[in-house]
Amino acid sequence: MGITGLLPFVKNSCRPANIKDFSGASVAVDAYSWLHKGAFSCAEKLVKGEKTDGYVYYCMKQLNLLLEAGLKPIMVFDGCNLSSKEGTEKKRRENREKTRQRGKELLCEGKIKEARECFQRCVDVTPKMAREVIEACRKKCIDCIVAPYEADAQLAYLDKVGMVQLIITEDSDLILFGCNKLMVV
Repeated sequence: MGITGLLPFVKNSCRPANIKDFSGASVAVDAYSWLHKGAFSCAEKLVKGEKTDGYVYYCMKQLNLLLEAGLKPIMVFDGCNLSSKEGTEKKRRENREKTRQRGKELLCEGKIKEARECFQRCVDVTPKMAREVIEACRKKCIDCIVAPYEADAQLAYLDKVGMVQLIITEDSDLILFGCNKLMVV
C-alpha cells in the first residue's frame, strides 16, 4: 500500500536507476506486487472464473528481464494474514464483492470499458495464484520464499543480513524498515 506522502518526503535521497546497474546482484522481489499487476491483464477472466495464466506470464516476463540483466532474483510471497488486519481485510473483501457485482451489471448493460475497470479493482490475488507462480519459478530454478505473514518484514530481513543488494517493490513502507536499496516501481 505505501505511506501517503512518504516518497515526496524522501525525494532528495532517491535517484533514477536502471536494473542493469545492479548486474551481478541478488535482488528480492515483492512477488505480490507483480502478481497484482499481472492480474490486471486478465482481470475479466479471473472475475468470471475462466482459466487464465496471464498473471504467471507477467511475473515470468519480469523475472526474465532481471535474469537477462544479470541479476539473481528471489521472489518473496506474502504468507498468512495478520490477525490485527482482520477488520481491514474484511472491508476489502466486501468492497471487492460490491465492485465485482457492479462490473457484472455494467457488462450486462454493454458498458465493457467500465466493467473492465471494475474487474481490475476487484481482483483478489489468491494463494492458488501464488502457488502457480512459485511452480513456474521452480521450473526456472528461481528461489522463492513464503513469508510467515506479510512479505515486507521478510524483504527487510534479507536486506539486513546481506542476502540481497536490492529490493524491488511498489510499497514505500520498506523505507521505514531501514532497507538500503529499494527500487520502487
